[in-house]
Amino acid sequence: MPDTKERAPARPARPGRAPRRRWTNLRPLLVLVVLVVLAGAGWGIVYHSPLLDARTVSVGGPVVLPKDQVAKVAAVPVGEPLAGIDLDAIRARVAAIPRVASVHVERDWPHTVRITVRERTTALVVPDADRYAEIDKDGVRFGTVDAAPAGVPIVKVDANTVSRETLRGVVQVVSALPPPIAQRVRDITARTRDDIVLVLDKGETVSWGGAEASDRKALVLAVLLTRPAKFYDVSAPDAPVTRTQPFPSLAPPAPAQSLAPGASGAAVSTPSTP
Repeated sequence: MPDTKERAPARPARPGRAPRRRWTNLRPLLVLVVLVVLAGAGWGIVYHSPLLDARTVSVGGPVVLPKDQVAKVAAVPVGEPLAGIDLDAIRARVAAIPRVASVHVERDWPHTVRITVRERTTALVVPDADRYAEIDKDGVRFGTVDAAPAGVPIVKVDANTVSRETLRGVVQVVSALPPPIAQRVRDITARTRDDIVLVLDKGETVSWGGAEASDRKALVLAVLLTRPAKFYDVSAPDAPVTRTQPFPSLAPPAPAQSLAPGASGAAVSTPSTP
């Protein structure tokens, strides 16, 4: 039998649905375009606009170095975009100043380059003509002063030939001394890193030897100084020695004996006795 059931008419499509779907598909692309435009505008403002250029240089930290000298050496390109300034180049220029131990450079938005300097500190001084060369804890010579700073040991060496290793050894010795003894040190002789001699404020001489085991030697010396003596030897801290006369290695050599004309043989010097 023929199908006599009536079918419901097809529901017409709602107008406007297709354009809305197209807009939904385009939305991510439009968002991306907007983000790109904003990023480009931000890049232009940061790297090319005078709104964020370098206008001032701030120098902090130095005590001896004049701040204007640091700023001059830094040579910050004032007027250029702050974001494009080469901080590493500024850091390298300032670090080349001998008195500078370390330097930190940063951008301080919106217009400042901030430079923070840490100076070297004087651990000892070395006579240099009529002045004194300043030496830091690493044995680095970084400056010259007219007079030795109070409380800083004077090392009797040739400022032009002494090795950095020797100076570093002397610093190691001085650093190991207890404050009461360190304050009594008047000068130091260091022919090599392994031949260091201290002279204290009352004329006592301390044969220290090398810089190794300085902590142990300092403890032994503190005990020895309770005994009256003029010469102390802690070069072998497990077998220290005190004397009232110079050690043979510290005593000046005896003058050579003159030989009669025609006589043969060698002059003999007699070492000093305890």
